[in-house]
Amino acid sequence: MLDYLFVYGSLRRAKNHSLHPYLNTHAVFIDRATLPGKLYHIASYPGAIPVHANDKSWIRGEVYRLLRPKLILPILDHYEECTPQFPQPHEYQRRMSPVTLENGKILSAWVYWYGRPVAGLTQIATGDYFQYLPETHAPKPK
Repeated sequence: MLDYLFVYGSLRRAKNHSLHPYLNTHAVFIDRATLPGKLYHIASYPGAIPVHANDKSWIRGEVYRLLRPKLILPILDHYEECTPQFPQPHEYQRRMSPVTLENGKILSAWVYWYGRPVAGLTQIATGDYFQYLPETHAPKPK
C-alpha cells in the first residue's frame, strides 16, 4: 500500500515553508486535490475539520506520495504537535481520509485534522487557505 499525504496549509509548495524542502526530499508531488471538509483560520495557519456526507464543503490542497513514510510521518507529527510529548488534547490528529485528485481519481491520504473546537474561529469559505491569506502573507508566484 502506498502512503499519501494531503496538505492544505503551510506545507503546500507555493508557501515555501522551511519544512517543505524536507518534504520534497522524502515525497513526490502527485497533484492538486480536494478533501470534504471545512477550513478555519486558527492563528497564522489553517485547521481542517471533517464534514457530514451531505455537507458539500471542500478543502483545496495538494497530495504527495511519501517515499519513506516511517521516516517522514514522525517528523510531520512532531511539526503538527500530535506526538506524546505534546499535551492532550492535541491540536491535530493524523487520519486517513479520501481525497479527490484534479483528474477525478479518489485515493486515501493522511490528513492532519484540527481537533479542537472551532466556535469563534473564522471559517475560510473558499476552502483554500492561499486565497484567504492577505496579500502580504500570500505565497509569491514562481
